[in-house]
Amino acid sequence: MNRESRVNPAGNDRLTAAVGVLVLGPVLVEIATVLLGVHSFMSIHVFVGLALIPAVALKLASTGWRFARFYTRNRGYVAHGPPRTAMRLLAPFFVVSTVVLFGSGVAMGLLHGHALEIARRLHGPASVIWLLLLGVHVLVYFTRALHRTAEDALPTKQTPVPGKAARGYAVATVVICGLVLAGATVPAQHRWVDLPRHHHGSSGRLPEAFRAH
Repeated sequence: MNRESRVNPAGNDRLTAAVGVLVLGPVLVEIATVLLGVHSFMSIHVFVGLALIPAVALKLASTGWRFARFYTRNRGYVAHGPPRTAMRLLAPFFVVSTVVLFGSGVAMGLLHGHALEIARRLHGPASVIWLLLLGVHVLVYFTRALHRTAEDALPTKQTPVPGKAARGYAVATVVICGLVLAGATVPAQHRWVDLPRHHHGSSGRLPEAFRAH
């Protein structure tokens, strides 16, 4: 009985929604730096990308927890309902592209030589795939995520979903950790800023910017 009382699929849904809404603003900043010329705004691009890592990790963890609990047939999560079929099919690609995108982005500030070139070649395509999949997720979940986040953040006459304070602390923690991580790496940002540009004969600004991450 006590074990079942700790099952909180509605709380997991609220946390996933809140983190999803949280990352949208920084992602729009990242897109803007690419559209405007990533080499001109590399410091901002790197800072925001690093600041996003804790929030993205929490998003993956909360979503992964729901998947795991549903597929291990936990009664609370099964009763809460399955993820949408299309989203379940896209989920593995989204997770892989997320790991490759952020992993290669960090790696470009740490690696040299051939390993650096591999990271660069992975980062551009991963960013395109990730943004496309993110766009699908935004179209499907944005309205619901806003409602769930508002229900948790604003006063309501409805019975609150258990764990509201914990969710608030979790969101605040990833924001603080992200800013600390990004701020701590500012002295080392020259590793990304000084990366040489790679031109591949394309006159299109946007594709070149994606390849030149």
